[in-house]
Amino acid sequence: MMPRPASTTRLRRSVIAAARAYGRLLGTVLSVARRLGAGRFGDAPAATAGVLLAVHLVPVTIWLGPLGFVVVLGAGLVTSNVIRRRVRHRGLTPAERSVAVAVFGDAGWLDDVVLTDLAGRGGRAFTVPAVDGRILCNLGSHLDATLGQGTRAYPVPGQLLIHELVHAWQIAAARSPAGFLADAMADQARYELGEDVYGVRDAGENHHMPRRGEVERQATIVDRWFGGQSSPTRRPCDPESPSAPVIEQLRRPVQRG
Repeated sequence: MMPRPASTTRLRRSVIAAARAYGRLLGTVLSVARRLGAGRFGDAPAATAGVLLAVHLVPVTIWLGPLGFVVVLGAGLVTSNVIRRRVRHRGLTPAERSVAVAVFGDAGWLDDVVLTDLAGRGGRAFTVPAVDGRILCNLGSHLDATLGQGTRAYPVPGQLLIHELVHAWQIAAARSPAGFLADAMADQARYELGEDVYGVRDAGENHHMPRRGEVERQATIVDRWFGGQSSPTRRPCDPESPSAPVIEQLRRPVQRG
């Protein structure tokens, strides 16, 4: 493989650094909004969407002065109302909870998980901290069939749900929403730049949790253990799998702020 030109390498680093800073900003906004009680303005998805839209419109205040604050607040409230009407959400069902407990143990943070039918670009699932302290696992069209037929990327029923719940665990275990979103946005930037952020590079990586910041690789190791893809016997949730030590780390108590 030919080495990248120095200019390309610098550009990649700049893009990733910008994505990390952007994620840290969003996480800081969510933390501040939580302390200010923004969760009272709607359910978790609605209030979170309203806050995130409002922060993206803050530059409007530069041009409109005091009127800009009214515009930002109004746009946030309108967005919150639209999301409340159109986005379905719920907690884990008993069956989903049972599957989650098999991986994470009976963790308290599972009570804070909210599943929604929101989706990212291309229908991709994604998970983010909510403005009221809960965690939004946005599954798109998979909301009604989390334990149903798998997909090409997640062939075992429930595997996609487990992948997103790993992100929920990462949020619960993170020092702050800003830290998680900084890592997640940096991973997303790497993905958009062509890096395989989901791939497990070698069999040895199954033995330990990847280093901090590799949020997608962490989730992949766990969902592959759940699906049996990392087990020599192809046994789902194989206690003899090379990934078993990683699962033990997931089951350690998490203290949420």
